[in-house]
Parts: sequence; C-alpha cells; structure tokens
Amino acid sequence: MEFREALLYGFEKMNLALQPEAEALFHAYYERLKALEGTVNLTGLKKPEEMAIKLFVDSVAATRWVTFCAGERLLDVGSGAGFPGVPLGISVPGLEVVLLEAARRKADFLRTLITTLSLKNVAVLWGRAEEYGHLKHYREGFDWAVARAVAPLRELAEYAVPFVRPGGVFLAYKGARGMEEIEAAHGAMGLLGATLEKVEEYNLPRTGERRLLMFIRKTASTPPSFPRRAGMPRKKPL
Repeated sequence: MEFREALLYGFEKMNLALQPEAEALFHAYYERLKALEGTVNLTGLKKPEEMAIKLFVDSVAATRWVTFCAGERLLDVGSGAGFPGVPLGISVPGLEVVLLEAARRKADFLRTLITTLSLKNVAVLWGRAEEYGHLKHYREGFDWAVARAVAPLRELAEYAVPFVRPGGVFLAYKGARGMEEIEAAHGAMGLLGATLEKVEEYNLPRTGERRLLMFIRKTASTPPSFPRRAGMPRKKPL
C-alpha cells in the first residue's frame, strides 16, 4: 500500500478529518523524510504504509478526543522528526505549535521542514527541556504539551509538565506497555502539580497496534525546583 492510499485509509478508519490542503502537506512531509533515507535515520521506518499509519495517522489521532482551538499554544517535547507536533500544526492551522528538540541535526531538519512546507504556525527550539522549562516565556506558557516516543512517563512528566499552564493538559502518546508506567509515575505527577485525568485507547488501522493517549491535567503550578538540571530526570527519575 502506497503512502497516499494508506494515509486516506487510516484517516477514514480512525474517523479523522483530512482536508485536501493537509493531505498535500503530509505528502510533501513524507517525501522530505524519504529523501533523507540512507543519510539521516529520523524515524526508523521505511515502508510507506508504516510511515503513513504509525507517524501521521497516530499523531493526528488525538483530534478524536481533543478540539484544539485557534490561538492556543502547544509544545512538542522531544519532537525528533516532528511527530506529533507538525501533523497537529498542519491539521489545526490556527494552533501555535513549538517543537522542542535537543539534537542539533534534528532541530535543523525541523527548521528546514517548516520552511519547505511554509508552516507559519510552527516554530523550532533547539535545546533541552530542563533548561527551557525555567525560562519565563516558556514555563507554564502552553495550553498543551505533547510527547511521543521520548521517555518513560515518570521521566517524561518532569520534562513536559513545567511547560503547561495550570488547567492545561499534557498529552502523552504511548504504546501498549504504557499502562505499566502509570503507577510508577503517580508520585512524579503529584510533585509536579499534575494528575492523570484519563487514558484513551485505540488500535492503529492495518497494523492493529494498540496505542494509548494519556491526558495529564495540570492542577497547580509546578514548584520552581522542577525540572531539575540537565540529565537528572533520566539519571534519577522522580
């Protein structure tokens, strides 16, 4: 199954809206990833069908349960090749999306990508969450934070939650084993001023892969000691 066919099939099976403008941008995005294959391994996926379903469809799956509003700010923590932040920014043009990526080569790719696709509502930050999470313009400056395939939940929460305003939500995209991470992360979420509100489960079309979308609500301001200095959330998770 080719990319476009798989993309249309996946969006239909997941009951997701796909506008013609977004479809064209998704295809251009895919072509950019394929052009770098063999020189830079950005996703670990090579087959068009896998890329369409596991990257693009999965990224936009959140819109089944979330209505992102124009003017809201969303931070993609550890954006990598741009998933899920770029597909969400394409699907909701009025959403202000910021991609945070610590690896210089990936951040450079993202900058080139958003220029190539002329995405006016998407910006890139090169740096670590532990540092940007203390800067005034970013700390508790977002309505939403998202992260996909970054770290275990107890570690990931320390990266993401400080960016979310009280009342906002951190959406953690997880695989089937994500449920095993929840119990270990309860203490961390409490320390950071957040709580797990709900978990939505779904299966990706064609692959049948089980996916989880965790809604972590920011209930209070994060104490100023978090996030800890660079490397500490990974070395000594809360």
